[in-house]
Amino acid sequence: MSFTTTQARDLINASNPTTLTPPSAPNRQQLRELLLQGQKYVDRGDFSRAIAVYQQAATLDQNNAKIFGGMGYLYVHQGRYDEAIQAYQKALSLDPNSPEFYDGLAVSYASFGNNNNAITAYAAAIELEPNSPKYYLGMGILLLREGDYQRVFDAYQQITALDPNNEEAAVMMGAALLQQGQPEPTLSYLQKAVQRFPQRLELQLQLVTAYLDQNNLEAAKSLIESLRQQDPDNLSIQLKTGQVLEKESQWSEALQLYQQAGQKQPQSLEIKAAIARVLLSQEDYGAAAIAFQALVNREPNNADFYYGLGLALQKEERTEEAQPYLQKAQQLYRQHNNVEGLKKVELLLNH
Repeated sequence: MSFTTTQARDLINASNPTTLTPPSAPNRQQLRELLLQGQKYVDRGDFSRAIAVYQQAATLDQNNAKIFGGMGYLYVHQGRYDEAIQAYQKALSLDPNSPEFYDGLAVSYASFGNNNNAITAYAAAIELEPNSPKYYLGMGILLLREGDYQRVFDAYQQITALDPNNEEAAVMMGAALLQQGQPEPTLSYLQKAVQRFPQRLELQLQLVTAYLDQNNLEAAKSLIESLRQQDPDNLSIQLKTGQVLEKESQWSEALQLYQQAGQKQPQSLEIKAAIARVLLSQEDYGAAAIAFQALVNREPNNADFYYGLGLALQKEERTEEAQPYLQKAQQLYRQHNNVEGLKKVELLLNH
């Protein structure tokens, strides 16, 4: 997980050299008052006014890294990620040894869709504070998105060495194993993880998925029914229930459940993917192709989405259109060492 100091400096990207001119005595008093006022707005959740106050404070003290770091934090909460990146870069140009500012910069880059720069920022934070599990976790989650599973495992080992009872790391590891498509080690890991962290819902839902991957429908149904009784309105449990219905070929029931869930969370990628899967299973290939095309556009490194689009097009006898999508799926499955994914896509390519 090494990074270069040049990479870190590139992330800071300060456009102008810092001139260290301390505020005058009257300005110091005004600055203190502004910072107190800004904190009050933050405490109330009035981030827009807080930002305006901090911007005014920054004109009085352009060398205060904490002011710019605070502005970055507030920009993130408002979804203004480009401005957050600039604020954290300014903060780091003033204080390049702050792991917290690199953490904020990483969150900003990740939210802006730039995972590579976010990973580099987390690496810088780790270099500065190697005994903090949260930076390894942040990096690990981004590596998981990128399908870099070996480095996810490395991050998991670092986290558990520092904090053996870190539940977030256990969830991250479960997701990585599931995505790699290796059912037996995944099931073994998740059974132990659920025993260790019995209150962690994500691990139990991952275990349902592992049962489904091994075609152990009875175990999956038993566990999901138990979870539904505990929390019948939980959206994640409802979605996993839909996957069980899919496994039972109850397509109409599954589609209805997903569409209802989509009304509650219309931007959910997971729900949209579930609807696309069911449309494919219902042999509504035209609608499935449209749904998978939208998914590919939104997440261009997801092998399953390319496979689904290629399959839908092939079923519509649009073989030439299907080929590049299936080849892309093959490339991504191979890159991610997904053996099961490779098998199914190569069957289509050789058809």
